[in-house]
Amino acid sequence: MKSHIDETSKNSSKRRAKRGGVSAWLDERRVKSTVRRWRRRQRSDARRSKAWQALRQMPHAGVIGDALYMVGFWVEYAAVCTGRTLIRTATAVLSHVGALLFLILRPLGVGLVTFLEDLLQPFVRLYSGVRHIRALPEQHPEETSRQLRAEKFRYFTRGAKLYLPLVWNVFTYVLPAAALVALVLVVRSQLNETYRLEVRVNGEMVGFVESEQVFDNARDDVQSRINSALEAMQAAGVEVEDAQWDITPTYTLAASDEVMTESEVADAILRASSDEIGDGTAVYIDGELRFVTTEGDHLRAYLDAIKQPYEDAFDANRRVSFVHDIQLVDGVYFLSSIVPYDTVISTLNQQTPGASYTVPEEGQTAQEAADAAGVSFSTLQALNPDLQSAEEELTGGSTLVTANPTAELLQVKVVERQSIIEDVQYETEEFDSDEYDFGDRVVVQEGQLGQQEVVSDVTTIGGQVTDVTIVEINVIQQPVNERVAVGTRLASGMVAQVGSGTFYWPVPQYRYVSRWMSAGHKGCDIIAPAGTPIIASDNGVVQAAGWNNGGYGNYVVIDHGNGWRTLYGHMLQVAVQSGQAVEAGQVIGYVGNTGDSYGNHCHFEMYYNNSLVSAREFFPNM
Repeated sequence: MKSHIDETSKNSSKRRAKRGGVSAWLDERRVKSTVRRWRRRQRSDARRSKAWQALRQMPHAGVIGDALYMVGFWVEYAAVCTGRTLIRTATAVLSHVGALLFLILRPLGVGLVTFLEDLLQPFVRLYSGVRHIRALPEQHPEETSRQLRAEKFRYFTRGAKLYLPLVWNVFTYVLPAAALVALVLVVRSQLNETYRLEVRVNGEMVGFVESEQVFDNARDDVQSRINSALEAMQAAGVEVEDAQWDITPTYTLAASDEVMTESEVADAILRASSDEIGDGTAVYIDGELRFVTTEGDHLRAYLDAIKQPYEDAFDANRRVSFVHDIQLVDGVYFLSSIVPYDTVISTLNQQTPGASYTVPEEGQTAQEAADAAGVSFSTLQALNPDLQSAEEELTGGSTLVTANPTAELLQVKVVERQSIIEDVQYETEEFDSDEYDFGDRVVVQEGQLGQQEVVSDVTTIGGQVTDVTIVEINVIQQPVNERVAVGTRLASGMVAQVGSGTFYWPVPQYRYVSRWMSAGHKGCDIIAPAGTPIIASDNGVVQAAGWNNGGYGNYVVIDHGNGWRTLYGHMLQVAVQSGQAVEAGQVIGYVGNTGDSYGNHCHFEMYYNNSLVSAREFFPNM
């Protein structure tokens, strides 16, 4: 077979050589593709044949095959049965759903059709009748116009009698719809109405107020006027029956565009409840009704005259008022509660004693008493004419007047809006820098003051400032903070590499080393001025900090955690505490002369595994 294919390929090559060109090349590609597919099929068939032979040679191959066939059969059978059951179930469900929908929708459909028939039938009949009436002249050309009109009328009458029930059916639908539209229009019109509280006294309407709060305030005002009238009448010895003063206004909800204020409705309530009512002016002091007078205009003029010397019409930043809140309210009041005008004026001008000062001890001078009372000696002497001089010694326990008596209720308060420009202090920011030697402080940015406008209300009573309230602060120019670089750079020789870490020379700003460790001296003495910073030589935890009774004075011991331990003695002040974690280079104290010391210096000891080590081994050039 293979030789036959090869022969065919050779013959094809020969034919291609004869034809030549693109056609020959395409024939060659098709032949090769056909050969490749045939060979792949042959190999696949061979593999399947081998696999089949192997299976047939396996023990119990037939039994296994039958078992696999049964498994496949029952799986397929179960799948087919399951599918048929699902189809039957879905069909039944859809059938029941369809029947349910039909039961639900059928009445709706029938009702819709009936509604359309009832609604449109009269118009259909009317249209048919109109067409028939119009066709009568053509159907009866021999009849006169009078006969035609009579015939049309008879036809219309018969149609009206016959189809009148159809018209009634239309009305059964139109009338409820029209009622619904009318209801909507009525509700909308009512919602657009403005509702107020209608105030009534003894069943009589007296006015409308906007809210319940206004009603309550008016009722309280009426009660306050009643109480004032009762007090006036009781003071005059007039007996009054309680029922005469029982006024109980009520309110209901009503639509109205009118509205009254608290004072107006209070006047209306009083007018409706009693005949003993007259026009007057109520004087309220700090919200409390104190007087009722008929001379309201005169009283206003009097109060304005008291404030006038303090006022300046050209100064918009100046506000003048009484210390006590005095309000004059015109209205109607009980005639029995009206107080004579002179009584009102005398009560308002009632004097209160001026401030006084009691001399605490014998021998205090008049000037010392004036200073203690917060007044000048000239003022104190003017209020106490018996004083002769500032050096006059006073008697202990004696009393001096330090302020004139005043009309407390008519004290005038002046509030002035003032504006001042003040400087805003800048802050100083410090940061570490290795560009400068340790301990050097270099200003790298000069600080600049800022400016701000402070607006305040200054309150003055009787020439004395009693209160200053800041209203607002407007920043004109922000301050520029001063920046200071704190040097951290250590000079050559002040850093030593020790095994697992790095040690720093503990006093970078030192002068010299007076002596190193020796047989009679445990450490090295580093000379520096008092207060020079002492830094931690390496990271660690403070083991001890404070006073040492063994001669070190104020001292610090640091455990560096790697077998190394350092001690710093004779400090002027300790800057850390026991148990505190410190970093290399952190200030832990300051050079001093405490304990067994003769001059300001830092005593520095180094230990490795509890054995003394000379610092000179690591800092030989210091």
